[in-house]
Amino acid sequence: MDDQFAKLQNHADEMFEERKNITMDYFQEDWQLSQFWYDDTTAEFIASRALENTDDGEYIAFISSPTAYVAFNKLASENSNAFVFEYDTRFDVFKDQFVFYDFNKPLKFPRASELKGKFKFIVADPPFLNKDCLSQTIETAKFLAADDAKIMINTGAVMEKLANELVGARITKFYPAHRGGLSNKFFCYSTFEDAKLKWQQQPEI
Repeated sequence: MDDQFAKLQNHADEMFEERKNITMDYFQEDWQLSQFWYDDTTAEFIASRALENTDDGEYIAFISSPTAYVAFNKLASENSNAFVFEYDTRFDVFKDQFVFYDFNKPLKFPRASELKGKFKFIVADPPFLNKDCLSQTIETAKFLAADDAKIMINTGAVMEKLANELVGARITKFYPAHRGGLSNKFFCYSTFEDAKLKWQQQPEI
């Protein structure tokens, strides 16, 4: 355990009350879990889309996307109903806002029946670039989604067709970036457009 995280854990209660002070610097990437943190610009953009597309108190889910969740906490009010669904239990420092999540069991997570159908905005960042991981993550997103929910999915270029087939998400003009860079082409897909997030134009046939 690194010194930064040990300090956070030792002061978890008081730090939780000041969630805005918790940064990703407390959490080292674990490549065994396929963790690659967004850079600050990317995390802040995703967080701002969640904030601007919801009303205060509406439910927001960050599925396997702790970087965007931490950035959101810096922007949001204290009565935010934002949750981080995450396999890495280091993020349980966020207490009731943390939900332990394993994409291999997409509908089996704590408080599932309580949270079903409540979320107006969902960010998903499937940790692995394969069909099963994306399919099961989207199964979770659909389970959590309210009828008019907006969904953002950040994943590789090879997942474009499947993201569209499973939830109607289209490729956007926003390109997520990571602190250490990635060798795979990475894109943002969404089920919606807004003033700052636009779909790429589809070529005419």
